[in-house]
Amino acid sequence: MPHPVAVNIYDLNGFNEYTHLLGLGVYHSGLEVHGREYAFGGHDQRCSGIFDTAPREAPPPARFRKTVVVGHTTMSPSEVARAVENMGETSYLGCAYHLLERNCNSFVEDLCVELTGRKPPGYINRLARIAVVANQCAPCILPASVRAIAGPTVMPPGMGGGGERDEDEDDEDGGENAAGDRRLLTRFPESSSRIR
Repeated sequence: MPHPVAVNIYDLNGFNEYTHLLGLGVYHSGLEVHGREYAFGGHDQRCSGIFDTAPREAPPPARFRKTVVVGHTTMSPSEVARAVENMGETSYLGCAYHLLERNCNSFVEDLCVELTGRKPPGYINRLARIAVVANQCAPCILPASVRAIAGPTVMPPGMGGGGERDEDEDDEDGGENAAGDRRLLTRFPESSSRIR
């Protein structure tokens, strides 16, 4: 039986009230399926940056704007969880987050395609894509603060960025939390759940 797959879109600033009409804005998004909302965020650890929240309850400063049903999936909740876990172990490590090139909207697009074969609305990541192209073609038109963010993506070792990870790269506490979970997600509220 097919299950709906929806993208929950959030405003990250007040300018979206004006720029949304032009198909632009600064947005956060999460993918809702089987009563859970999955999203991606950055942190300094070499573990999954994917987290889940109750649908339409992303952490501040995100303000819910709308839900767009993108399609349907025949995957069960456990199959979706496995797909999300795999993405978190390979492509969406928290330390691989890049504000313009590997962000929450990039994750939602990839997961959307995985589950439905369809992409979410293009406007949710359009401004980031424009900034990347502008930085490559004419960096002088971007403010220095945006040029710094839009610079080349530096991938962590083992993700196509060169050499493998050293075992010495763990934090002072061995890179594990008190429960021994190496996939600790930081910067997310207590209401979020880490993806194991």
